[in-house]
Order: sequence, then C-alpha cells, then structure tokens
Amino acid sequence: MPHERHARLTHLVDRGTRASVALVVLLTFAGVATALGLLATQGIVGKRYEVLIATNAIGQDVHDMRAAIGAWVLRDEPNARAMWRQAVGSAHDHMAMLGGSLGRDRRENELVAQLGKSLQDRVDTASPLLARSAASERQRYIDELMGADYQSRNDAVAHDVSALAAYERLRLQQGKTRQDLVLSIAGLALAGLVAWSVVTLRRSRHMAGALLDNWRDALAATQQGRAELHAFTDAAPLAVFHVDANGVPLWLNAQAVQWVGTRKGADVASFMRENIEPSDQARVVDAWRNLVTHGDRFEQVFRFRGDDGLLVWAHAHATPVRVDGATSGFVAVLQDITGARMLQEELDHSRRRLRRMTDAIPALIARVDADEVYRFVNGTYRDWFGDAAPRIGQTLRDFVGELYYQRVAPMIARVRQGQAVRFEMNQMNLHDRLFTGDVTYTPEFGDDGAFSGFYVMVTDISERKRLEESLFAAKELAQVTLDSIGDAVLTTDITGAITFLNQRAEDLLLRPAMRARGMPIEHVVKLRDSNDEPSETSLMRAITEERTVDMLQPRQLLLADGSRLDIEDVAAPIRDRDGHVVGGVLVLRDVSVARAVADRMRQLAESDPLTGLPNRMVFEERLKGSLAHLKADESLAVLYMDLDGFKAVNDVHGHAAGDELLRQFAGRLLRRTRKTDTVCRLGGDEFVALLAPPVSLRDAMVRAEEFINAASEPFSWHGMPLHVTLSVGIAEAPLHGVDAIALVRRADDALYEAKAAGKNRVSVL
Repeated sequence: MPHERHARLTHLVDRGTRASVALVVLLTFAGVATALGLLATQGIVGKRYEVLIATNAIGQDVHDMRAAIGAWVLRDEPNARAMWRQAVGSAHDHMAMLGGSLGRDRRENELVAQLGKSLQDRVDTASPLLARSAASERQRYIDELMGADYQSRNDAVAHDVSALAAYERLRLQQGKTRQDLVLSIAGLALAGLVAWSVVTLRRSRHMAGALLDNWRDALAATQQGRAELHAFTDAAPLAVFHVDANGVPLWLNAQAVQWVGTRKGADVASFMRENIEPSDQARVVDAWRNLVTHGDRFEQVFRFRGDDGLLVWAHAHATPVRVDGATSGFVAVLQDITGARMLQEELDHSRRRLRRMTDAIPALIARVDADEVYRFVNGTYRDWFGDAAPRIGQTLRDFVGELYYQRVAPMIARVRQGQAVRFEMNQMNLHDRLFTGDVTYTPEFGDDGAFSGFYVMVTDISERKRLEESLFAAKELAQVTLDSIGDAVLTTDITGAITFLNQRAEDLLLRPAMRARGMPIEHVVKLRDSNDEPSETSLMRAITEERTVDMLQPRQLLLADGSRLDIEDVAAPIRDRDGHVVGGVLVLRDVSVARAVADRMRQLAESDPLTGLPNRMVFEERLKGSLAHLKADESLAVLYMDLDGFKAVNDVHGHAAGDELLRQFAGRLLRRTRKTDTVCRLGGDEFVALLAPPVSLRDAMVRAEEFINAASEPFSWHGMPLHVTLSVGIAEAPLHGVDAIALVRRADDALYEAKAAGKNRVSVL
C-alpha cells in the first residue's frame, strides 16, 4: 500500500508537468517563459514532496527500530530481531530515495549527509543489543537503553529528521512563493489560461496533500494494527500458523515458535510427517491434503514432539484465507490439550480402578439417587443374581420387590434425614437367592447440602449366622475338652481377675471350699524362679502386649498342698469379634518328668561318663568363647596332658584299675584348678586344661608342675599302689595364635616334645 500511494503521488506530479507542457504549446512565444517557469517550479515542488515523504518515512523507521529494541530487551520477543532488520532496511531504502531526489542545494545535501551519519550511528549503537538474549542481563540492557549516550543518538536522529523536514518545508514554501510570483507576472497576459492552470495546479496540490496525509494515516494505522495483532496472538495460549496456498509457513506467533522451533520443514505436510507421532501421521496428513485440495474442514487431535522433545497433545483447526474468491493461504490454530488429556486419562483410570475394586469386594455395592433409582452397581450383583441383577435406571422398589421394600422403607426414611443406617435382613429370598444380609445405607449430600442419594452395601452373613449357632454347641464341647486335658487352664478378664478354671487347675491350685473366680490370678497362681524368688505369670504381659507369651524357661508352681511342681506356662490374649483384647488365657503344663530327663540327657551329652569331667565338645565351646572375648592385654593357656605308663597299668592290673586311676587323677586335677578354669578328659589317658585369663606363660608352667606333682603321687587300687607320671604341653594365646584348633594343635605338639625329651616334664614350643 505505501508503494501504491507513492506511485499515485508521482503520477499526480507527472500530470501537472504534462499540463504545463500543454500550456506552453498553446501559448505563443510570449508564454514560453511563463510555462517554463511554471514547469520548473512544479518540478521543484514535486521533488520537495518526495524528499519530505522520504524524511517522514525515515522518522517512522526510527520509531519502529526503537519499538523492536524495546520488545527485545523488555520481553525477549523472538520477532523483535526481524522487526529491527526490516526497519533498518526500510530506513536505508528511504535514505537512497533521498539521495536520488537531491539537487545542488548545499544546505540540503549537508542535512541529508548529517541525517545519514546520525542514522548509521543509531544503528551501530543498537545492533550489539540484538546480538544475544537479554534474559540474563536485562537490567544492564535497560540501563544502557536509558543511558545518556544511547538517548543522545536517538535525539540526534530525531533532530536531524526534524531539521531536514523543516528545511524541506521551507524550500517547499519558497517554491510556492516563486510559483505565485511567476503566475502573478503572467496573470495579465494569460488571465484565462493561467486561471485554468492555477485551478488545476491547486487541485493537484490539494490532492497530493490529501493523498500524503491519507498515506501517513494509513501507514500509522497499519503499523498499529500489526503491532496489536502480534501482541494479541503472542499473548494467546494458542499456536497460530499462517501458510501460503502450498502449505509453506509464512508467519508463526510466539507460541508456535516455542512449540515448533526451527523444525518447520519445507511445508506443513513435511512437518507433519517428521514430527507427528507415526500412529497419527496418516490421518492428519490426509485431512490436511483434503483441506488444501478440496477445502474440507480440518479439525484434528494428534500428538507431536515439541522443540524440547516432549510429547504434546494438540487440538488443531485450519481455515482457508480467501481473497476475491481465491484461496491465498491458510491460518491454523493449535491448542495444547496435554493437561486435559492427562486429566481425562487419569479420570478414566480412576473410574476403571474403582470399578475393579468394587467388583472384587464380595459384597453388593450400589449407589441410589434421591429418586431411589440405581446409578451404579458393582459386579457382585451379577455374580449373585445373574440376569436379575439391577440395571442402571431401575428403581430400588422394582429390584427388591414390594415385600422387602416395605421392610427397608423406614431405613430409607432415616437415611434421607442424614443418618447412616445398618441393619440385618434375615432369611432374604431375593430372586431365588436365600441369604441373611448385613445391610448398610450411607447418605450422600450435594455441595448445597441437599440429599442426593445414598450408598448401599449388602454382605452375605449367612455363614456367620450358622457359625454363631454352632458356637454355643462348641462352647459346651470345649468345656468338656478342657476338663479332660492334663494341663491346667485358667482364663481372666482384662484386669487379670479369674473367670474360669478347668478341673486340672482346680485340683492343683484350690483348697477345699476355696473360691478362685473373681480373684487376681497372682493370688491363686504362685510361681518361683530358678533363684526361688517370686515370679509373675505371663498372663498380664500377654494382655498388655496383646500377643502370645510362651515362657519356655521352667519355673516352680506352689500347689495347694504346699508341694512344688516344675511347670512351663503359656499365655495368650482373648479378643472379641472386633479384635479388642477382653481377657487372657493361661496354660500351666507339668514338665517335672521332662525336665528330669532333659537334665540327665544334658549331663550325659556334656560329661565324660568315667570321670565326670566335661568332654571334648564342652572344652571346644569354652575355648572358642574365651578366645572370642579375649582382651588385648590378656592371655590364656591350654595345657595338653598325657599320663606316662598308663598302658602298663592296664596291661598289668586290668582296665578296671586303669579306670579307677583315671577317676582319682581327675579328682586331683579339679582340686588344683580355679573355678574359672576348665579341665576335660579328651579320651583314653589324655586330659586338657583351659586356664582362663588373666594368666601368663609362667603361671601356666607353675600350674603344669603342680599337675605333674599330683600325678607322681601313688594311686591306690585295692590296697596296691599304682605309679604313673605326667607329660604336659603348653600353648598360650595370643602368643601362639588365637584360633582354637591351631592352639590345641600347638599344645599337642608341645606334649609330644615333652615325651620325646624323656617324659614327666613340661614343654613349650
């Protein structure tokens, strides 16, 4: 449009020139001078208008550059650079137009040169601000924009534009003055023709002025409209694309640039093929081709990957742009519906999950609205009633029948008043299904507080009822059973007061005519621990901790006759049907025989049957335990001993004499050891002693000499003396190691060294 107006203005000037030429032809030589003067004046006026128009256009270009710089620095607007380059190019074009319109006027040439210099300074000063994003240094950029240096260059350009425009208006006025002077001189001779020429020229000048004003107003309105349109489209949360008739992108708003980035493609179809999810590509591309080819409606929902690589759901509309009935392009609008899709998918997932959960519950669950119409039923209804299950939209009265509806009507009335109701329907025969139902009605209210319906849950408790009926019979059977067992059984309430004793408990604990029920259990059941100190039963602990307490460590029970009995007691809490502890049960088991047997078995397992000393297993366990707890500044010793000449005693006097000798030697060893030491018989005539810390190697050798002296004294067998000696090997920990096996082996090696050296001595390797 600005170029059309400029062409029309040039055409108007040419028309005035041709009119002047016509006057020259029609006039005589007397009018040649007048015509030439008019022609020259008209040419000067036209040139001045061209210079004035170009000067005003440069002023508008400078304004556009300032707007682009402000959009880049303040809002980091992506299109600001393009706007800046467009404004700079337009300013250079208008400067070139000025250069082509200049004459020989020195002042005019100086003003144009000064304007070109200040304009270039203005461009050079602002260009670095567009080199990089101002997001990270926005304040510094704003300070630079508002600085005196930057503003002085803006003022210089504005001053030069104003000076050139004022000078051109002055020259235009001078030209008009010359024109009037020429017309006045030629007025007398050429009155009629000059009058016509003056009217024509004045009309042309008026039209040119009006056209210039109209062009200036239209240009300002166009720039304002374009800025408002860009601001509106950039502020909208929509991606807007403008493409030509072939689908090639012409313009994108800020949101579209953010989504697409540099991945525009040659045209829309190629962008769709490259960026839309493969499963959506064919459908969307076909719809776009139908729009381009046949003008069909384009509205699609598809997925594509944005410039950041994230998957986006988009709802797209496209509309053709028609000019004079022909399609010149298309405008497409894309809306990001990713959040809405995710919410819808989450809602659908929640609904499916709720449906699966309610279908998995072995109870009837339904929602009934305020009109008593079913709005939801779970799958258990169909499992129970098959095709007779209630349908969505069916009333509660129709499903349960008139008989049962009259029974539940009072409950529904209470629910409508806001009460949650729970009741039992005994022996319901509903659609050929006989059951006893535990029914719960829970009211529902809307946001306004009005009753909107209620939830129904029905549990089949037929089996529970049958079990309850069987419980009474089982209770009597349990009483007989408890009286028949050999363990004493007592029950108490939660405070420990006795509520029940079986026959065995009464026989053990009660004296004749003694009442136990209601008494604290600790007054009836009196226990003693291994130190013969009073000990509480495990019952109160089981009730307090709400768990079974099994006291495996035997204790002694004081019986009613004053005697004692070794027992083990087990206690457990008693719970009601809601899981609350309401008491406890205590079982007392007679373990006297079992304890005696266990003690004997333990003694046999850990002792040497001949000497009564601990055996090899006990020695190894105690040695490993001592080594494990040995401190850094402590030591222990292992004495490996063997009787010299023992075989001769067996051969001469028999094995009975040898056994007696071993028993007497074991007694002598025990009398010469501390309580913390351990003496064991390993087998045959081999003995081992563990000297507990603290003990030094010297102490161990002194102890070994004592053992040798003990063995050298004669042993007696039926009045006959038996003579043997003793060889001892010593190993010390940690000097000789801290491993049990290695330590015993070291002591054994030392023993053989003592025997090899002549026996009856101590050896340390």
